[in-house]
Amino acid sequence: MSGLNWKLCRRRIHGVTLMGFFNLFGFSRKPGPDEAVLVQLEKAGANLSKPHNIEFFLYFPTQAAAEQAANQVRKDGFQAEVGPAAKGNEWLCFVTKRMSPTLVELEKIRHDFEAITSALHGQYDGWGTPVEE
Repeated sequence: MSGLNWKLCRRRIHGVTLMGFFNLFGFSRKPGPDEAVLVQLEKAGANLSKPHNIEFFLYFPTQAAAEQAANQVRKDGFQAEVGPAAKGNEWLCFVTKRMSPTLVELEKIRHDFEAITSALHGQYDGWGTPVEE
């Protein structure tokens, strides 16, 4: 096992062990939104080591703000389309990327997208993906 894989495995084992320790004493930790989706994907049979087509949803009050966000995320290797939201008067910046869904990367993306939406008076509404077995 390579050094990096061993570190990841050890970190995961440590996290599970630590969670088990806290659960013994009645402490529980609610998973964050990205971790919760990953847990549901695993339960549905997803192979999280394989790349998935991940879809991200950013909403804005104006088309101009959505276009500005799309231009920003494209610079980071994402694909983005802008159109009217399905409901209401908002604009959707629909962002996609093919990637392996890891908690660390998805939390970084959440942080970056929340910064973009906050600056443009929008809202990051999370992500989703079909199950890849």
